Amino acid sequence: MSEESGRQPLRPAAGAMLALNIMDSVEGLKTKPEWISGNRLAVSLVKVDALNILLMLLKKGARLAEHRTKGPIAVHVLSGAVRFHAGSEAVELSPGSIAALDREIVHELEALEESIVLLITAIE
Repeated sequence: MSEESGRQPLRPAAGAMLALNIMDSVEGLKTKPEWISGNRLAVSLVKVDALNILLMLLKKGARLAEHRTKGPIAVHVLSGAVRFHAGSEAVELSPGSIAALDREIVHELEALEESIVLLITAIE
């Protein structure tokens, strides 16, 4: 996955809140050459302490290969559909669906159609 060139993830000031429109970010990403020529694109929207919120755009058939993470994760589908494999289980996630996973569990993801996904990670 690539992170949008030159863009820094939002980092709220200590004790502060931040807000953003995810769909505005999606529209901007869809104009990037990496999206036009590739099958996926990702950018960190929020990155602070142990929290990372990653926005992923996936074309149909795009895959995130099997891997593990150091902390728990949540996969939230905003549009499209994905198949999420974790350990010996697999689920299909559609808009509004979320799957959560503990740390160090082998997992992978496949886009069943063009999809927009938030990946939320927490490193403990």
